[in-house]
Amino acid sequence: KERLSAGMRLVTLKEALWLLGFWAVLASVQCSQGRPSWRYISSEVVVPRKELHHGKGVQMPGWLSYSLHFGGQRHIIHMRPKKIFWPGHLLVMTQDDQGALQMDYPFIPSDCYYLGYLEEIPFSRVTVDTCYGGLRGFIKLDDLTYEINPMKESQRFEHVVSQIVADANAVGPMYPLGYKEEEDPLFSPEDASAAPRIASKAYSSHRANLKGFLHCTREMHNSLGNLSNSITYLIDLGSIMDSMILTLDTRYYISSLLVYNNRDPANTGDLAEGSAYYQYYQRTLYPNLDNQYAIRTHTVCGNRNLLPVGHLGRNKIIIGVVASAYTGRSIGLYYDVMSCVCQRRSVCIMFYSPSLTDTFSNCSFLHIQHVYHYASVDCMFQTAFVYHNRSLANDRCGDKKVDPGETCDCGSIKECYSNPCCTDECRLTPGSSCSVDLCCSNCNYSHSGTLCRPTQNICDLPEYCTGTERFCPGDVYLQDGTPCSEEGYCYHGNCTDRSMHCKEIFGRNAVNAANECYSINKRGHRYGHCRKLPTKTSFYGCSDADVLCGRLQCTNLTHLPVLQEHVGFHQSVISSKLCFGMDLHRGTETNDVGYVRTGTLCRPRVFCSNTYCNGTLTDLRYDCIPEKCNYRGICNNRRNCHCHIGWDPPYCIQVGIGGSVDSGPPPKLRGSLKQAQAPTIYLRLLFGRLYAFIAAMLFGVATNVKSIKTTTVKEVTVNA
Repeated sequence: KERLSAGMRLVTLKEALWLLGFWAVLASVQCSQGRPSWRYISSEVVVPRKELHHGKGVQMPGWLSYSLHFGGQRHIIHMRPKKIFWPGHLLVMTQDDQGALQMDYPFIPSDCYYLGYLEEIPFSRVTVDTCYGGLRGFIKLDDLTYEINPMKESQRFEHVVSQIVADANAVGPMYPLGYKEEEDPLFSPEDASAAPRIASKAYSSHRANLKGFLHCTREMHNSLGNLSNSITYLIDLGSIMDSMILTLDTRYYISSLLVYNNRDPANTGDLAEGSAYYQYYQRTLYPNLDNQYAIRTHTVCGNRNLLPVGHLGRNKIIIGVVASAYTGRSIGLYYDVMSCVCQRRSVCIMFYSPSLTDTFSNCSFLHIQHVYHYASVDCMFQTAFVYHNRSLANDRCGDKKVDPGETCDCGSIKECYSNPCCTDECRLTPGSSCSVDLCCSNCNYSHSGTLCRPTQNICDLPEYCTGTERFCPGDVYLQDGTPCSEEGYCYHGNCTDRSMHCKEIFGRNAVNAANECYSINKRGHRYGHCRKLPTKTSFYGCSDADVLCGRLQCTNLTHLPVLQEHVGFHQSVISSKLCFGMDLHRGTETNDVGYVRTGTLCRPRVFCSNTYCNGTLTDLRYDCIPEKCNYRGICNNRRNCHCHIGWDPPYCIQVGIGGSVDSGPPPKLRGSLKQAQAPTIYLRLLFGRLYAFIAAMLFGVATNVKSIKTTTVKEVTVNA
C-alpha cells in the first residue's frame, strides 16, 4: 500500500485553505506511428531588441517591450508580468528511494512569467518567460502559432522563432461521434440558440480562481530526462493554461507539483473514474491537500476532478489546449456547436477538434455565466489569502515600515535621497521630529489645532493635531442614536435616513421609494436580495420581515449618476411605482453603496442589523441628554462631550476653544479681535487724511480769492 512520508502527514498546505482548482495528470508518452501530428514549417533566427516607452501616457511598472522580425514583418511585443503560483511557497512532491512521497519547497523563480500581445494586432497573445535567460514561450496571432526560444551559447541574444502547424488529429476529437450532450438544467435551449449573437466579450465575468495540482507519471518523467526538466515542463504547461483560461476571466494558479520519479503508485494505463490510480488519488492525495475542490461537468469543486492528459508526442501548446478544454468541461462548459465563434480564430477551445487555438467561444462565455450564477462552484470565488508568518519575517531598514529600533523608514536609497526628514539608515535627520504622517509637516509636528481629518458627513466630527505627536487622533463621530434628520439618526458615523442615502447615490432630487419597490428584494438576484455569503455565487432573497433591509430602492431621479466601473442600476415598475436601485457584482473590488445601511429603521423603533430587521433602539443605549453637555455640546461615539466653539471639554462648563478630549484641540481664536480691528484703524486713517485734504483745499480756495474792482465811467457834456 502506498504511504505518505511523515512530513506529508504532519504538514498541511496553508495555501489550500481556499482551494479553487483542478488537477491534471500527464499520462505516459505514447508516440504515434508514422508522421507526427504537428511540425515546424519554418524557423528564423532573430535578435529581440528592447524598446523604450515612447507613448504619452505613464508606463506601468514591470511592462517590457521587444522588437523582433519574424513572419516577414517586424513586430513589437508588449508584455506584463503575471503571477502563476498560488500565494505562498510552491510545494513540490517527489519520491524517495522507497517510493514514499516527500515534500520540498525549492526555490523556483516566480517573477519572470509574462503575458503580452503584439502591437496593432487585436486579440494576439504572447506567453513567455525570462527565467533562464532570453524569451521562451509562444506567440499567437490570428490562426498562426509561433514558438520562441533563446539560442544556446549565443553571445548576441539570438533567438529562434519557429512556426508550428498541426494536423486535424493533433488534438483529436474531444468526444466520440454520435455523442449527445447531457441536458443541463442550468442552460436552456433558448440560451444556447442566443449565444452566437453575443460577442465573446459581452459576458466577461468577474474573475474566478482555479488552483492547480499537476502530476507527472514516471514514464513522462523519464522522457524528460531529470527532475528539473519535469518541474519546468509542468510549470510551463500551467503558464500556458493560465493564458488560455484567462480568456474566461478566470485565473489558473499552480499550487503544487507531483513528480513520480521512482515509480507510479498504481497502474496509469487506465485513468478513468474508478480505476486504480483514480482510487489512489481520492484515497491518498486528495484528503491530504485540505481540498474543497472530471471530465464530468460541475465537478471542479469536488474530489472527482482528476483530469488525465496524454502526451502522445505532442507539442506543449497542444497539451495546453487539451488541458484547458478539460478544465472548461470540469467547470461545466458545453462543447461548442458549429454556430459558436471566437474572435480572430477559426476554431475555439471547446470545439470538437480544437487544434492550435487559445481562446474560448461566445457560447462558452454565455454558459459560464449560468454556471457561475447557479452551479456549485463556490470554491472558485474564495479569496486567495496570504498568511504572513511574522516570526519568520526579518525586520529591515528600507521596507517603509518603522520597525523596533528605527525612528523612520523612507524606503530605498533613491527615495531617501529626496527625503529631508529621514536618512537611509532609518534615522531622523538632525532637528527633525518626524518624517511622515497626518500630523507631520516639514519634518516637525504640526501645530496644535491643525485639521488632520475633516468631517465626512453630518454624523462625523473633525479631528485636530495635538502638536505633540505625528499621529492624528482616532476617528470619532456622533453617538449612535443622535438625530440627523426627521427620519433618521446617526449610526456608526452615517445618517440612516433612506432619502439622504438615495441623494448620495442618485443626486439631490432622489428620495426613498415606496415600500412596494422593496418587494424586489424577495427575488434573490443581484438587484434584489438580502444576503450573499462571500464564498457563494448565489443570492438569498429577503423574507417578508426583512424585505426593507435588502437593497436600497429610490425614486424621483432626474439624471443618471456617475457610477463605478462594473456597477449598474435597475429601473423597474412595481405595483405602478417607479423604482431604482443599485446592483451587487460578485468578485469586484468596488464599494457596495446600494445596500440598506445597518441602523436604518425598518419598523417603528426597530432597525436593520446586517440585513435582518431585528435591532431595537433600546440596544443603542442613547444617553446624550442636553443637560449632559450643559446645552453647549453633543456626544461622540465614546460618550464624551464634543463642545461647541467657545466652551472647553469635558463638560462644556468653562469658556474655551471647544472640541472634545478625543478629537484634539480645535484652532485657538486668540488675537482674532485685534486682527479684526486692524482694517478699521486703517480705514479711519485713510478717511481722516482724505477729510484733511479736502479741508485744506477749501481753505486754500477761500484765502486766494481776489478782489474785483469796479470802474465807473461818467458821461461829460461839453458845450461848444
